[in-house]
Amino acid sequence: MLFVLLFGGAFAANNSNALGIWGGDYNGHWGIDWKHLSGNNLAWDVYLGNFEIGDNTSIGVGFGYYFLYNFIKADPSVGRFPLHIGPNLGLGYWKGNTYKGFDMGLGVAGGISWFIPKKPEMDVSVELGSPIIRHWSEKHKGQKRRYDPALGLKGDLGLRLLFHVYFF
Repeated sequence: MLFVLLFGGAFAANNSNALGIWGGDYNGHWGIDWKHLSGNNLAWDVYLGNFEIGDNTSIGVGFGYYFLYNFIKADPSVGRFPLHIGPNLGLGYWKGNTYKGFDMGLGVAGGISWFIPKKPEMDVSVELGSPIIRHWSEKHKGQKRRYDPALGLKGDLGLRLLFHVYFF
């Protein structure tokens, strides 16, 4: 986000940058994000999510790089419907009653977007993802501290719904 604030003027001419919200069961339950379109064929996204404060604390950040495919041909008056697929990387911190630790995940996400042909420019997206997680945790509170690295598939296919408005 700091990158956007520092260099946002360079992007202002073509409205290729959007701020958005997302919800679903993929890498958390809700969050905010920044999306950048690089022409008609590439997009990258920075996701923030997993916000919990209190007895259970967590926060996460994710980065996605997506290839856009305009297979669906529609009348321009109803918008564009590109398919997207690409890798994503997530980093997170969590702390509960008996565990605390860091997560690092690597996965692939894909979906479809609807670029709404109204001003301001907007898009609605649905995507599926299944991360492969490299997970570090540290046990604490009454137990001998130990590090517990693991590599494996975490969770099932996840679904995420995203909404973006292109401001700059």
